[in-house]
Amino acid sequence: MKKFWQIIRYFNYRIKAKSRYKVHSPFVYELVENVFRDKTRFKEYKELNKARRKLLDRTDKIEVMDFGISSGQKDFVVKLKVVGDIVKKSSHSKKQLELLFRLARYFKPSTILEFGTAVGISASYLGKGHPKAKLITMEGSMGLASVANSTLKKHGIKVELEVGEFDAILDHVIKDEEVLDMVFFDGNHRKKSTLKYFEKCLAKASENSVFIFDDIHWSPGMELAWKKIKANNQVTISIDLYWAGMVFFKKDIAKQDFIIRY
Repeated sequence: MKKFWQIIRYFNYRIKAKSRYKVHSPFVYELVENVFRDKTRFKEYKELNKARRKLLDRTDKIEVMDFGISSGQKDFVVKLKVVGDIVKKSSHSKKQLELLFRLARYFKPSTILEFGTAVGISASYLGKGHPKAKLITMEGSMGLASVANSTLKKHGIKVELEVGEFDAILDHVIKDEEVLDMVFFDGNHRKKSTLKYFEKCLAKASENSVFIFDDIHWSPGMELAWKKIKANNQVTISIDLYWAGMVFFKKDIAKQDFIIRY
């Protein structure tokens, strides 16, 4: 039933999505033209994509503690999972990961915060996109964090990998950060949690910050969270790519929402 709902939502997105020629915002038009549609095969892609394929082929098992599910009376569930299966089910596509790389490369954020390290794939693309950024990534499962740490080290990426439930560690992780230039929300797909983490990070946002939300159409709850985020008074530009949503906080411009074909 849920899969059918997501298919309907995808077709709805395709109907509403616009090409760059119908975007009447210089900022968004340039973003689409210079980042979304950039076909450059950056040299970093080869290394990153090769490492991702190796993780897909791994057959060893690790313990995974999942805080991001609706688990009834339990706060989390611990399961033994094959690393390759984790990557297949939770990792983004090559196209999506390469976009994360280009976004980091284009905006050159001083600080990047990621919710949900998993095995370190998306953090690797973000880190390689702008190696000078301070990269902070959070993971609730020690088993996943161990694999992620190895993944990031192989890429030579300097990272602060914080392990723990987001509710318990987020305040400590961001308290000394003046500004969060780029935040990738990808560790909890529940409405209440997504909105809570957004509000906490919003206090550290600047006019040049970009917040990226994974799976905004994953469930009715996530769609409601996305609508609330777009409606926030500090958000002036929102972009719906279906698999992810992006919000910006540019001042002195009218509030605008875009659904972009990608």
